[in-house]
Amino acid sequence: MQPLLQIKALTKRFGALDVLKGVDLDVHQGQVVSVIGSSGSGKTTLLRCVNLLEEFDGGDILIDGEAIGYRTEGQRRRRLKDRDLSRQRAMTGMVFQSFNLFPHLTALGNVALGLIKVKGMAKAEARALAADWLGRVGLAGHAAHYPSQLSGGQQQRVAIARALAMNPKLVLLDEITSALDPELVQEVLQTVKLIAGEGATLLIVTHEMRFARDVSHSVVFMEKGRIAEAGPPSEIFNNPRSPRLIEFLRSSRD
Repeated sequence: MQPLLQIKALTKRFGALDVLKGVDLDVHQGQVVSVIGSSGSGKTTLLRCVNLLEEFDGGDILIDGEAIGYRTEGQRRRRLKDRDLSRQRAMTGMVFQSFNLFPHLTALGNVALGLIKVKGMAKAEARALAADWLGRVGLAGHAAHYPSQLSGGQQQRVAIARALAMNPKLVLLDEITSALDPELVQEVLQTVKLIAGEGATLLIVTHEMRFARDVSHSVVFMEKGRIAEAGPPSEIFNNPRSPRLIEFLRSSRD
């Protein structure tokens, strides 16, 4: 079966710094793939390239068989027009470290906004779907609350509901617990486990090793812009091969 997401020989530079150095990664429909690694290893940049928030310098990204971001004409590589980029960006939903909610909108309004503005839904239909998704992330009783009235964990669950309500083919989660107090982390991770159990396709950057072990079909260890090791959680966590991964896992337990 063709992978839902195919990343082939992906490269990305910031000035003279090579951040991604030929990354290859496949994610199949319904899979949960977690990306782990030290700060600066290229994890977040990888997600931002998939979501077209960053331009990439070489290689290919395909979602459902469609080349993302660029078109090759002869020997030339051209960035797609904004209209096409917007359509392709809608194939993915991204949840960030910071919640990025609109402070003047309620939880319901935040989730419904994209459905109205991007999907073109009628307001009543969008609000009904938004309410359904808030219920699915455990926030049915908080639809009328503004972000300032919600805890960090609740705000992040609103952000997850907002991304999933758009019915993306692929959901990208970038260190979604890093801005949370420790006591709020588990409520967000439980929400992600619930979504994964419903068959969503997830590509997750996380520093929560136990969570990656529990929820993932595959775990990818990045080091200095490359995938240094990848495999099932049982192999990555119980039988790491590279000295650098062994060192990383040891430091994560400290």
